[in-house]
Amino acid sequence: MNLSFGSFVRDAGQYVVWVIMSVYLNEVRSLSYIGVGLVFLVGGILSVPVSYIGGNLMDRIGRRKIVLFTTFSLSAISFILFLLLYFNSAILPIVALFVVAGPLQSLEYVAINTILSDVTSESERLAGFSALRVAANLGIGIGLVSGGLVSQLNYAYVFILPFVGYLVEGVLYYFKIPETLKPSVEAAGIPGETHRGTSMPYRDTFFILISLIVAFSWFFTGMFESALTPLYMSSVNHFSPISITVLFAINSVVVITLQRPINRLLIKMRDSIRIIMGLLLYAVAFLVFAEFSIYAVVSIAVIILTIGENIQSPASNALITKMAPEKNRGSYLGFNSSIDSVINPFRPLVGTFLLAAASSQANLSWIWLSVVCVGIAIIFMILFRRISIRRSKLGYANI
Repeated sequence: MNLSFGSFVRDAGQYVVWVIMSVYLNEVRSLSYIGVGLVFLVGGILSVPVSYIGGNLMDRIGRRKIVLFTTFSLSAISFILFLLLYFNSAILPIVALFVVAGPLQSLEYVAINTILSDVTSESERLAGFSALRVAANLGIGIGLVSGGLVSQLNYAYVFILPFVGYLVEGVLYYFKIPETLKPSVEAAGIPGETHRGTSMPYRDTFFILISLIVAFSWFFTGMFESALTPLYMSSVNHFSPISITVLFAINSVVVITLQRPINRLLIKMRDSIRIIMGLLLYAVAFLVFAEFSIYAVVSIAVIILTIGENIQSPASNALITKMAPEKNRGSYLGFNSSIDSVINPFRPLVGTFLLAAASSQANLSWIWLSVVCVGIAIIFMILFRRISIRRSKLGYANI
């Protein structure tokens, strides 16, 4: 419950920032599409060492310390960004602080997932991640609408929301979240796979393979939540900022209302099959984005996309955490986040590059993404079939 409420207040403030910042940097500060993509790229690249080192620290000093450090730091950064935008500061410090926030957000994500994994059994984990998603998206929906409204007054006001959200989250965790790192694990350390004082699952090729596949699937499906969407919707479809934020709010509403019914409907389905289904629904939604600019139709496509997200997202998280041994959980999830951080930072750059490369036929960017999603789904079918056969021979449960 405390983790869910923390996710609610955090995403009520934080999520809208990247949407508004994409438009702000492009339209107010005249950064090109590629320039906006590069800003997001740098923050993502910095997340690689931060997630890896932070994941190892969690297995040594505890999860709670990391969570408190990230939440209060992000609250302070948000307040400084509010001041910088309000007083129309030079662009360099604004971009620098926005970039620094990215690795801290990734590190907090790893810590929260690790805490949730610590306090749930494997059978409870899918429901646990689903509950976090529902709470987070309830906050996202509220934050997108309110953020879109205040951005009409001044883009700086958008940063008041994450400032308050992270501050409330930090206070909540300080008083309500105990340390979940077990003393026996902390005392024993992590034998075996150590490298210069850190732990890394470099011998667990199966885990690395699955992490790579999942990361690439999120790289392309996550294009909806990259700079590509607000830039495309504003410059090609000519939707207003508030209209764009409402599209993301629709995404949140569908998560809130349909996540649990979808879980109940697909309760017996393996995680791998859910991921494939999600990819195919994303492909359909991207085709609709490419072919229609009518707001109502685009909104329906967002609903289709979100159903795919509801199927894919918790299944991906559950799949990864099921494969992470308890004593190495922080380092495993930190390593997985590092893989994400190597790949996903290129998402906004690739998305904005596709938009720029398509030029007068900007809708081609969504068509290409749709084709790629189908291709990855086919790769998933082939690889997971072979992996399942191998695991069955070894006596493991199918994934």
